[in-house]
Amino acid sequence: MNAKYLSPVLWIKLGAATLFAGYLYVLIKIILFKFSDVNVTLLGRLLLEAADQPHNIAYRLQFANLTPFVSIRENVAGLPHMHDTINLFGNIALFVPLGLFLGLFVGCRLPAVLFYALGVSLTLESAQLVFAMGSFDVDDMILNTLGGAIGYSLFAGSGLARGRLTQAGAGGRERS
Repeated sequence: MNAKYLSPVLWIKLGAATLFAGYLYVLIKIILFKFSDVNVTLLGRLLLEAADQPHNIAYRLQFANLTPFVSIRENVAGLPHMHDTINLFGNIALFVPLGLFLGLFVGCRLPAVLFYALGVSLTLESAQLVFAMGSFDVDDMILNTLGGAIGYSLFAGSGLARGRLTQAGAGGRERS
């Protein structure tokens, strides 16, 4: 198929899918690989090690923060130190694009955005635990989900949201 025959809507969808894939790549690069190169071979090796030695996951789970707001309180108390600032606001900022994307391109409403942001965050936190590439922290999930909600709120407060909601209502079908 020749590119000049693609409709503008298809170009927008392809662009949105490309942006989303790039965003997920950056998210994985930051959260799992701590800004270094994404190495699929390393992930495979770490997964095999985790399967071979599951007691290591149980050991790392002992050091996970499973109590809500413990890390958040510590980070707030540590402001304006760089580590605390980055941990608090970085976890929020990383998920703002997810909320924007889900509202703008997928047409999700706030409850669905919260669900997806929490799900993506839980997946990444669990991956840190399994691959031994960070520590599991429930507060990161809270902050990430808040970031998704802020992203959705930015979308919902824009003129784009009103046009999208009108289109969805006129089409007789809305996504959740």
